[in-house]
Amino acid sequence: MNKKILSLFFLLILLVSVTVSYAYFSQPSTSDDHQTNTGGDIDDDTVSSEIDSTLLDEDQGVEIGDMI
Repeated sequence: MNKKILSLFFLLILLVSVTVSYAYFSQPSTSDDHQTNTGGDIDDDTVSSEIDSTLLDEDQGVEIGDMI
């Protein structure tokens, strides 16, 4: 009887640890600094500035030949 209780207790601990591990590792990473909800309308200038800030350095411009 004592071995059954110990084995059930061990299985319970194993189940809890697997559940906690799965919950921890399945969370999405929050390393993005981008805002997902702007709370307003998005126009072409906003999209253009977001693309420029993501893909280009501050002092680097885009020439027409680079886009092709």
